[in-house]
Amino acid sequence: MMAVRGMGQAARIDARRSIDIWGLVVWAFQREAAQLDLQRESFAESCVGGFGYASMTATIAEHEQLGCRVDGGGRSDPHPDADLVANALSVLSEGCGGQRMALTIAEHARAGTLPEWQVETSVIPRAWFTNRHGRTAKTADAADLGAAGWPAQERINRKGVRVADTVHYCPIIIRGGAAEMASRRRHWLLFRTALLELRTSFQIGNDLTSWVVAGQLPPLRPWGD
Repeated sequence: MMAVRGMGQAARIDARRSIDIWGLVVWAFQREAAQLDLQRESFAESCVGGFGYASMTATIAEHEQLGCRVDGGGRSDPHPDADLVANALSVLSEGCGGQRMALTIAEHARAGTLPEWQVETSVIPRAWFTNRHGRTAKTADAADLGAAGWPAQERINRKGVRVADTVHYCPIIIRGGAAEMASRRRHWLLFRTALLELRTSFQIGNDLTSWVVAGQLPPLRPWGD
């Protein structure tokens, strides 16, 4: 009997499919429509082994205590594995972005997207004016820039009179510069760190019924530095 039970357990484990952590999160929130519960305080108390999420046993016990769940749409409950993913994400550590990052990950998973790390730089005039000829960028006197600018340039006009012409420049705004690029890259790295924490939790816990979490993660630095 023990041998048969052991063989059955091995068969169940072997039947589980391998999936990377981001694929698992997308499956849970996009296909199974799992929901975060950021108000639940019992998660930390029901964590087993310090993995940071409620175990399968704890999740089932909680469902039995609550009875039927009201989901408002008449659809079936998510797969228990999807509930575990939502549980783990709901208690994401502050070092990985906490609840704000949990919401970000859930939103991207539902949309099937990843955070945008690229920045397109554009240069536009600071101000515009419109006349009968159309819309034109406003210019300013370069002398107002002091040492960085240009003083009025002297010349002799057609009448032989010495005049000083103002040197004009166009004040500009640079969008998508170095500061925005750095901010997006920091956000990407934090996003990936959060997925790494989730992956580690599920690999240590190893209590998903349908999946085995593989080691793949989104690239560390997709910008190639």
